[in-house]
Amino acid sequence: MKQKYSAIMASSLTKVISIAVVVIMILNIVIPDHKQSETENRPLQTFPAWNVEHVLSGQYGKDLNTWFSDQFVFRDQNIHIKYLIQKFTGVKEIQGVYLTKRGLIEKTAEVNKEQLDRNLNAINTLKQNYPDLNVGFMLAPNAVSIERDSLPKSADALDQNKQMDDIYNRIDNSIKKIDVRSTLEKHKDEYLYHKSDHHWTSLASYYSYQTLASSFKLDKTKKSDYTIYPVSNSFEGTLANKTGSLKIKDEIDIYVPKTETDYVVTDESTNKKSRTIYHSEALETKDNYAVFMGGNKSLFHINIDNDSKKHLLLIKDSYANSLIPFLIPEYESITVVDPRYYFDDYTRLIQNDLITDVLFMYNSNTFVQDTSLADMLQTQ
Repeated sequence: MKQKYSAIMASSLTKVISIAVVVIMILNIVIPDHKQSETENRPLQTFPAWNVEHVLSGQYGKDLNTWFSDQFVFRDQNIHIKYLIQKFTGVKEIQGVYLTKRGLIEKTAEVNKEQLDRNLNAINTLKQNYPDLNVGFMLAPNAVSIERDSLPKSADALDQNKQMDDIYNRIDNSIKKIDVRSTLEKHKDEYLYHKSDHHWTSLASYYSYQTLASSFKLDKTKKSDYTIYPVSNSFEGTLANKTGSLKIKDEIDIYVPKTETDYVVTDESTNKKSRTIYHSEALETKDNYAVFMGGNKSLFHINIDNDSKKHLLLIKDSYANSLIPFLIPEYESITVVDPRYYFDDYTRLIQNDLITDVLFMYNSNTFVQDTSLADMLQTQ
C-alpha cells in the first residue's frame, strides 16, 4: 500500500514539475524580452537573430543559452532569494563583495601589472613633455581600505594601502602627489562610502577637495559654505545589483555653494549645453549616482564666469564626478576627459583650452586595472 502511494505521489510530482517547466518555457517565449535588468543595472541578451555563420561557429547556441538565462521570468526573484539564503547561512562574500554590518564593500582589485606600468609611465611622460604645467595625481582609496575594520574576520583582502604606496612611489616627484588617505581616516566613522555602491559619497569628495586645495593652491572651504541637499534616500548601487541584496539603500547629497557661480556645461558627445552639472532625471533611474554629470561621457567642457585665470584638464574615472562641484569655483574652465571613452588627441585639448593645471583622479580599484589611460596618452 505504501509503495503504491509513493508511486502515485512520484507520478503526480513529475506531472507538476513537467507542467511548471512547460509553463515557464511558454512564458519565456510569450513575454517580450527586457533590454535592461533594473536589479543588476546591466543590458540583457535579447533573443538572438538566426545567422548561419553564428550557428556553424557555435556562437548562436551560446547566445541562446545567455538569452534563456537573462530572460528567465523569475530571474530577479531568484537573485534576491539566493542572496537571502547565502546571508542566512553565514556567507560573507558574494562575487568579490563582502557582506558587512555597515553594508557592502568591494574587495581590493588585483593589479594588472603590465598595464599599470604603462599608465604610470604615461603620466610621468606627460609631465616631462609639459614641464610648465601644474600636474597632480590623486588616487582615492576604496572602502575596503578606509573601512577595513568592518571587514569579516575571514576576509582575505589584498592590501590596498600597499598597492597605493607603490603607485605613489612611482609617480615622478615633479608631479604633485595628492594622498587623501590620512584625511579620510580622520573621518572614517562618517558617511564616506555608499553602503550599496562602490563609489564614495559627496562628503568624502568634500574632505578630499580640502587636501587637493592645499596642494593645488586653491581656496579651502567649510561645510557652512554650502547648502547640502539630500536628493535621494533610496539609491541601490552597483554592489547591491551584483549581490542581489535587499533593503540596503543609500543617500545621495549634493553640495551647492551659497555663493553662486554661473557656468555652462557642454557635453561634447551630444553637443548639448546645460547650466548645471546635475541631472535630476537620473534620480528616476537605477543609477542615481549619474545625477553627477549625467554619468560617464568622453568629454565635457565647463566654462565658468569668474575671475580665475586657471584652466584645468581633469583626466578621471567616475569617482571624480562628485568632486567636480568643489572645483568649479576655482577655475575659468574645466575640461573633463574619461579615457575609457575618449579616443582623440589630448594634446589639442591642452593647447586649445589653454590648460594650466592637469589632475589625474582615479579610485585605486579602477586605476590598478585600467586599460585605457596609456592608450589615450599615446605612450607605448
